[in-house]
Amino acid sequence: MSGTWWISEAPCTGDTRFTPDDATADSLRTPQTRALLVVCQECPFRSRCIALVMPRRSRFDGICGGRLWLDGKIRDTCKGAHSDELEEGSAPITHGTEAGARAHNRRGESACSLCREAGRLAQARRREQKRAPRT
Repeated sequence: MSGTWWISEAPCTGDTRFTPDDATADSLRTPQTRALLVVCQECPFRSRCIALVMPRRSRFDGICGGRLWLDGKIRDTCKGAHSDELEEGSAPITHGTEAGARAHNRRGESACSLCREAGRLAQARRREQKRAPRT
């Protein structure tokens, strides 16, 4: 599961109804919200979605990986969802840090701009430390 190229091809891309800012138990129980699970039924990226969002760890509210989540707990599931899709994988990336740049690299994906810059700055600091005279 390397990279995040698939995000632009996911059927939910750009649809903010999947991740509402003001999600509550009542708002996620509406028929309109539950109907969004139908979009996930044919999605080939459900397991990648869960690995990226890590809904249990992040206590996610909304729809991710063919499941309706509230506070990191599954409230509903789309047809065809499998338990083996629920693997959350590694820890989330701390963006904007050198460790974040390394985490992107370990996952086989291009670092985001924040992590790329943090990695560049850390490398520049190490070079300066090597050049500095020792006392």
